[in-house]
Amino acid sequence: MTTAQERKQQERQARRRRIQQAARTVFGERGYAKTSIEQVARQATLSVGAIYLYFRSKEDLYLSLIEDTLERFDADLAALRGRGDLHPAARLGAAWDYLVDWAAGDVEGTRILRLMSQPGIRKQLTDEVAASAAAGLDMLHRHLTALVRDGIESGHYRRVDADQTAGVLWALFLGIMESADARANLGAEVEALSTSARAAFLAIESGLRVETARVAEAA
Repeated sequence: MTTAQERKQQERQARRRRIQQAARTVFGERGYAKTSIEQVARQATLSVGAIYLYFRSKEDLYLSLIEDTLERFDADLAALRGRGDLHPAARLGAAWDYLVDWAAGDVEGTRILRLMSQPGIRKQLTDEVAASAAAGLDMLHRHLTALVRDGIESGHYRRVDADQTAGVLWALFLGIMESADARANLGAEVEALSTSARAAFLAIESGLRVETARVAEAA
């Protein structure tokens, strides 16, 4: 039997989801800059005060929308690691392609991710959203680290620091998106994300491969 406390928690989570669904609609239609908490409240048919019971600021609400994406990343990357039809080195490339495909198809999601790096953002976030986002980033890092380590243990990759390599790959992923945005904002020609991301990954991944190291040593 559900207790009163459990029902209260379920109701709280249901209302929080309702606010997030309304926010996705408004942010999607108007963009982040032109969206206000008042507009989200109207979409959710709630008062502005009710929104602030769950989210500290517009930034807090916006950032919370990445939670479902990060949960999906966790499940999909875990499944990818378990694919027996791919050798370990190919799994890292498949994970990279997965992230790039997501970035190409969810521009708003990539903007939410990059909002995390803005100075002073932590003060705008509730502990709940900050903890969820941090846990999601840690999860991504663990998956990338595990994929690099799998490649090392299978003999495909050199014995590098898997944790540091995962950090480099994630920084590269974010940097490619930032670079594309900067060029677009300046009206410069922008290469397809899939093209630039694939070239960047291959530059890093080729250096991990054992055969590349052997060629370099022979030279």
